[in-house]
Amino acid sequence: MTIVVGIRCVDGVVIATDTQSEFDRGVSVKRLNVTKIHPLNGKFAVAGAGAVAHIVRAVELIRLAMRQAQEEASKDELTDIIITDIIEKTLTAAHKRYNLDRARELEDGSERDFFQPILLCGGICPCADGKQNHYLSVLHSAGLVEPTQDYATIGSGAAYAEYILKNYYHDKITVDEAIPMAIYAIDEVKQIDPNCGGETRVGVVKNEYQELPPEVVQTIRTELVSVLDYIDKNLIPQVLKGKIKKEDISKLGD
Repeated sequence: MTIVVGIRCVDGVVIATDTQSEFDRGVSVKRLNVTKIHPLNGKFAVAGAGAVAHIVRAVELIRLAMRQAQEEASKDELTDIIITDIIEKTLTAAHKRYNLDRARELEDGSERDFFQPILLCGGICPCADGKQNHYLSVLHSAGLVEPTQDYATIGSGAAYAEYILKNYYHDKITVDEAIPMAIYAIDEVKQIDPNCGGETRVGVVKNEYQELPPEVVQTIRTELVSVLDYIDKNLIPQVLKGKIKKEDISKLGD
């Protein structure tokens, strides 16, 4: 169980996750600090929801396919259309191998749904017209790539994160704004969804992929929480009592 959020910005892409994982060893076992963001080719990263082994295998296959395509393209960068096509073909082949062929071999129709990772992919690449594209898509296990123009969420906590992001996202958002928003969304979901937990990890793709050090994430969280706590405990009650009007708050934005 997982929460992953991806935010498409005017200057890059932000991906954030929790680090809690659950798996079966005869009994249900929980593990914290699991890496859920996987770099692809220096300019892309993938995070996944589902069984860890299935996510890792899907990432390996996509990474290999992109490397082979880049070698064939020589010095030309892969465009967003080519990348989408590579991912769709790779996941469709994996679906056939691990679900359809496996179910046929085992003569068990229920095995058609064995391999079901859901991935979120973000990065930078050129469009067909040469312009730079900040790429963000949800990748479904059967091979469908679902592009998004704003933000995306996957995992058991997705619905909670969607509610948070819709209140704060705007179409001119920058990476610097999106980082604290992503941290806030993940931390809020971890308080509600018992299947999410551990540290919050954040990856950023601008010119290349970088993961923020844990101490940087913690510093941002500390500053953000102190401000939001003050608003919740002091300003919101005054607004509800009618003592603070829109005009009073609008002065803060001037």
